[in-house]
Amino acid sequence: MVGRCGRCLRLAASEIIKEIDAGNLVFDPPVDPRLIEASSIDLCLSETFYVLESVFKAQEKAGVGSHLDLEKYSWSEFVNQFGERTKVDINGHFEIPPNQLVLGFTRESVKLPQHLGGRVEGKSSTARIGLFVHISAPTIHPGFDNQISLEFYNVGPIPIRVYPGKPICQLILERVMGTGMYVGQFQRDS
Repeated sequence: MVGRCGRCLRLAASEIIKEIDAGNLVFDPPVDPRLIEASSIDLCLSETFYVLESVFKAQEKAGVGSHLDLEKYSWSEFVNQFGERTKVDINGHFEIPPNQLVLGFTRESVKLPQHLGGRVEGKSSTARIGLFVHISAPTIHPGFDNQISLEFYNVGPIPIRVYPGKPICQLILERVMGTGMYVGQFQRDS
């Protein structure tokens, strides 16, 4: 299947399995084969979340009146300054309040080879109840090696419970033409 870019080929289940079996596509812990769909892989939710303070509290803490300056804060500084790290027991749940931004992660670390890129997308089952699993930036570059960051936002009227260890998003994989490897702030420390 040709992807959005017109030159990218989306991998079907049989190709995803071949890449895993060849050791090119690595998940830690390994993905349950039942989570490989027709042309995507369901990834599960980790136990770690960052609850971000309300915009007004964040602005007050930053000493600004009406904005946060993207030139002034890196992601790690932002989440450390305005986020509260929470870890949920694997048998527990985490509740996302309405109109709240919460950062989470996939349970699996994903290691992509140079010839594969991906996109993380929400699942229709969560989207239909008003839970955004990622707000933007779905691209996972070739060479990426880490857990995938998720940006949860509840646009519904009531809190939504999510459960660590359960499928929460899908990874769509595409063949990449040419060369290019991810080097950035979200890469696992070597």
